[in-house]
Amino acid sequence: MKDLETWLNELVDKPLPGGVAVAAVAAAMGAALLAKAARITLERQIPTGAGQAALEAAQAQRVESVRLAEADEQAYRAVLDTRALPAQDPPRTRAWRAATEVPLRVAEVCRSLLDSTCGLRDACWPAVRTEFETGSWLLEIGGRAGLQAAESNLHAWGEGSESQSLRATIEALR
Repeated sequence: MKDLETWLNELVDKPLPGGVAVAAVAAAMGAALLAKAARITLERQIPTGAGQAALEAAQAQRVESVRLAEADEQAYRAVLDTRALPAQDPPRTRAWRAATEVPLRVAEVCRSLLDSTCGLRDACWPAVRTEFETGSWLLEIGGRAGLQAAESNLHAWGEGSESQSLRATIEALR
């Protein structure tokens, strides 16, 4: 990923990155904060399997979230590149499908990490409880934004039979 200042300037001045990339970055920051809370909790208290599992999950989801921020830029660039094609043209359909799948994946990553680290909430070392809570809020925001973008993109793409599995996934995440 580009340095933060360059990325933020592009967020203001260019079509990409957009809201899904921001949601993915928020998720990555949330995952990093949860990893920090888990690591410090493990260092200060008696190590538990749940704490180690939370640390590993948060680290993995942080990496995945950064990848998704980059994937969103690629997916939406394809949407922009195919906008002149007819609605049912295969390259345009593939572009919209990817532009729907990426934010949906952001939402799934956020939900998965929130679910897998909920046991850390009560066990968290008091000095890093704020990091844990802030990380959780960032993941909630990332998840909500991912779902909203997936629904919006699905609506823009269409409600054909090819989109039914995506609709079912969106409903399951709600």
